[in-house]
Amino acid sequence: MRTSYSPVPPKVKLEIVNLQKCYPIAQNEIKKLTRGVLKMEKRDAELNLVFVDNKYIKKINKTFLGHNYATDVLSFPYHEHSLHDIITGEILISVEMAVQQANKHEYSVEGEIALYLVHGILHLLGYDDKKKGDAKRMHQREGALLTKFGYGVPVPD
Repeated sequence: MRTSYSPVPPKVKLEIVNLQKCYPIAQNEIKKLTRGVLKMEKRDAELNLVFVDNKYIKKINKTFLGHNYATDVLSFPYHEHSLHDIITGEILISVEMAVQQANKHEYSVEGEIALYLVHGILHLLGYDDKKKGDAKRMHQREGALLTKFGYGVPVPD
């Protein structure tokens, strides 16, 4: 008798916290996208996903990074090197920024939120966008993942 091998899907523990009232969060879609990205990247994770407004993310950006402005997404790893290669961290997403950018560029708010989420996950996975070559690699991966999961959102080159 022949047995087929099926890889064990990644273990993903998610906590979703919605601290904003700008736009409703489709938590099931967020969970599906997060689990899908982590499955594609073959990584286990314990993540807190926090949805905030511009005022909140500006305060966090200033407190922890010294930047006195609102931004789209911030990622904070809990541990640099986790046991058993589990990604642990927190991703803060400004839904208010997503609404503004989606309206400005005439695409869906859900797609913009998905972009921020994927961007935050990739940062926790070790991707960086400070240098041009690294940013290009990161944006290419974002684009591939967003396309795979049906989000037609343009990503930077």
